[in-house]
Amino acid sequence: MKTASVREIRLAFPTLLKAVKDGETIAITSRRKIVATLGPPPSAPATKRPWSDLESRLATQPERAALNLAELLSADRDDLR
Repeated sequence: MKTASVREIRLAFPTLLKAVKDGETIAITSRRKIVATLGPPPSAPATKRPWSDLESRLATQPERAALNLAELLSADRDDLR
């Protein structure tokens, strides 16, 4: 783990940010004591459900009435007149 003082953070932030983007963690020090760490975010596991069960998921959805968009638009325009 690389260390950088608060002063170094202020003066060389773009360089340190590039190191963090490359996966490095930086310990930020103030008066020679570590006060914080700067690092890449933890990688989150994929939370998407697989498409293999799409048909069963669709079957559980309630039926919806068909929408006639032309009639809805016409009714909306009539309300404005």
